[in-house]
Amino acid sequence: MSMPDRSRLLAYARARRAALHWVDRYQPKGAMYPAVCRSCGATEWQGHWRWDEVPPGLPPVLCPACERIRDGAAAHRVVLTGALPPHWPAVRELIAQVERAEVQADPLQRVLRIDIGDDRVEVPTTGLRIARQLVAAILRRWRHGLRVQFDEERTTIEWLPQRASPAARG
Repeated sequence: MSMPDRSRLLAYARARRAALHWVDRYQPKGAMYPAVCRSCGATEWQGHWRWDEVPPGLPPVLCPACERIRDGAAAHRVVLTGALPPHWPAVRELIAQVERAEVQADPLQRVLRIDIGDDRVEVPTTGLRIARQLVAAILRRWRHGLRVQFDEERTTIEWLPQRASPAARG
């Protein structure tokens, strides 16, 4: 195993260990009851949110993902910086693909409004799992030329400028 692969695996392990002790104030506490989200239509049963048929008579509540979207409170942010502009259309499509897959599997995993700045793009998410999936998809697509830094609140992915080959320079 090469040194960059080893350091990437160690960074993943540190991020996963930090996530174990993280407490989400948007997760409901106390007795669970069947309910339906009045915003997105997801149903909750025994603490799990799903895209099920909505039985009549369920009380309307706001699911944790819709609460986060309303409050603009991201669980995690994926920050993209560096030489991103040539890759942005492909990255945007990759974000959409990952979000479609994650939302279908779990209604609480969503991407909030993407903030596009001059030198960076911030992708806030409602859950840690979708953020990890986004980072993994970007790392699979662009293996080389990336620098990744994991924190508790954000993961920063920096596109490094492409170096010209010696034959192209000379």
